[in-house]
Amino acid sequence: MTMILKMISAAAVLAVAACASEPPRAVETVSSAQTMTLLPPKISKMTDSEIQITYPQASIGFDPSCNAYSPMQTRLNQCAKLPENVKTMATEHCERFDKAAIFLGNKTNFLHMTVSQFSCE
Repeated sequence: MTMILKMISAAAVLAVAACASEPPRAVETVSSAQTMTLLPPKISKMTDSEIQITYPQASIGFDPSCNAYSPMQTRLNQCAKLPENVKTMATEHCERFDKAAIFLGNKTNFLHMTVSQFSCE
């Protein structure tokens, strides 16, 4: 019975690690290389302290040294890239409140579109 509990605990730890979010970083430090939106991005949520932008994304090429899907990735999701037009939308939104846009990470919605999350600080 204790072996089963240990296995369940280990699985729970791995699940939490796999859901780890992007380490916050300034938008201008996020690469836009080899990525673009297929359609214009849309704002899905916004306040004076945050913004979420949804868009279909295309990436060209793959960096084999970067495995963003590894559950124990030490760099977490440092491989995430942002298309220039998404970075511009986030930056302009936060600048309206005299704040800087901070990239919090990407997730995927049920339509398999990218949802980028930003805070304004």
